[in-house]
Amino acid sequence: MQVAKEKETVESTLRRFSTFRIDGRLYGVDIQDVKEINTEKKFTPIFHAPKEVKGYINIRGQVYLLLDLRLIFGFEAKEISSASRVVLFMPEVGDPCGILVDSIDDVVTVDHNLIENRRQSHETHKGDDRRGVDVGEGVCKLEEELLIILNARKLLNNIGKLEQRR
Repeated sequence: MQVAKEKETVESTLRRFSTFRIDGRLYGVDIQDVKEINTEKKFTPIFHAPKEVKGYINIRGQVYLLLDLRLIFGFEAKEISSASRVVLFMPEVGDPCGILVDSIDDVVTVDHNLIENRRQSHETHKGDDRRGVDVGEGVCKLEEELLIILNARKLLNNIGKLEQRR
């Protein structure tokens, strides 16, 4: 009985992240928020949408709002390549949406206690492009690099702030 309780405690402190790269940096979102990773790259632009909104993408008859994470984070726009992928989120995250990423990495399991919380509150400034939409949850030091953990639920909630920055 004691062994089972210890195992349950250890497993409850582990978190799994689906990881991907943007501009060479490693990012991750909770694997429970990810519906699928797709290779579809054809999208329909939305007239008058913020530049960070790529448009709509149709995956097997389901239409998703596609966000360009590079532009949301203030990086330069990049042509979609053969390594580019679309990360689609579960319905529980919000309206059907996905993010365009440069490439996909592995699923990473980390101890919750190793995740450093960036900050509890965040005040944005008008000129602060990269942090205009705060979707970060924390960082975790892996063996060879840092994993920047994002909160998928905040992505769509903060899209309205993109227009307010202009």
